[in-house]
Amino acid sequence: MKAKDLKNLTKLSQKLVKEHLIKHSKTESGFAKEAGIHPAQLLLFMRNERGLTAKSLENIGEIIYKYDKN
Repeated sequence: MKAKDLKNLTKLSQKLVKEHLIKHSKTESGFAKEAGIHPAQLLLFMRNERGLTAKSLENIGEIIYKYDKN
């Protein structure tokens, strides 16, 4: 990981989530619940109105990784 990756962390995370939702025909709300995040939190994050904690991003990463490795 490089400094530029941190600079773009939000955009990259949003892109990963969006791609995951499309690929697996999921809703933001359903995905948020699966990741242990309140659906409103994820919605605001995806709209670029709020951020997420590092732990929430880790939870998102775990869910996406679990699906992608299968």
